[in-house]
Amino acid sequence: AGRLDLPASGRRHRVAAFDTGGRSGVISLRERAGALSERPFRLLWLGQTTSAIGDVMVGVALAFAVFQIGGGAAQLGLVLASLTIGRTAFVLVGGVWADRLPRRLVMLTCDAIRAVVQAFVAVALLTGTAEIWMLAVRSFVFGAASAFFLPAATGLVPQTISPGRLQQANALLALSRSSVQVVGPALSGVIVAAAAPGWVFAIDA
Repeated sequence: AGRLDLPASGRRHRVAAFDTGGRSGVISLRERAGALSERPFRLLWLGQTTSAIGDVMVGVALAFAVFQIGGGAAQLGLVLASLTIGRTAFVLVGGVWADRLPRRLVMLTCDAIRAVVQAFVAVALLTGTAEIWMLAVRSFVFGAASAFFLPAATGLVPQTISPGRLQQANALLALSRSSVQVVGPALSGVIVAAAAPGWVFAIDA
């Protein structure tokens, strides 16, 4: 007694409204891909995804390169520490200059610097002249360039996409970065096994 039953149509309407609200914070794959319909962001996404694949591949090949030239765990630790030191030392400066200078210019300059050091290491490895200090310097320069590149890339995203698709664009970039972490190491391992670590640096350059 006293119970109020809603009509079937009313119950369906209430459930539908609840379901819609439950999905309000979820971005589907189709919605994420919709950001690619805007050419400026599509070009940025392609460039960042390609660059991220190369970076992950080199991270794996770097360890093999250290062992190839006779290094051990201590030398590998030195090379990896150089990367972290370079990135940490310039992260604050990189953020400031990424805001003051044209972001595209900052990104292109950093990519050019990283391409040069990758090419240098590739030649050194393939010709058998590489030494541990070269890999350490390469890692430091690469880390420093990344400290400028990442803030510039992050700030450039809103300039390449309409405000209504900014959330979709960021979600797509995050999905791409996650996927690269799976594909990159496997691809690098195949190249190292079939050829040599130096070829991974050459491809990334």
